[in-house]
Amino acid sequence: MAQEISPGALQIDGFIDKLEFKKQIDEWIHVFRNTKPAPGTNGPLIPGDPEREAEAIRTKEGIPLIKPVVDDLLDISKKTGIPFEVK
Repeated sequence: MAQEISPGALQIDGFIDKLEFKKQIDEWIHVFRNTKPAPGTNGPLIPGDPEREAEAIRTKEGIPLIKPVVDDLLDISKKTGIPFEVK
């Protein structure tokens, strides 16, 4: 029977010096950031890019809520007396 492998995290310093690893990652990011975008694209995405972009948008514009969530929050507000304002 095959053994199931679970996803997990590894301690980088078990394989390479932490500072060397950071240096390699910084170089990798530099190469990707300076890569000419393929036609029809905005260039390569680096892990964390979509999250940073979403954070910037939500910081500026707020967090979008779907109607069922707003309805639940309004109901909780009524039951608890804690104000919830819909903008």
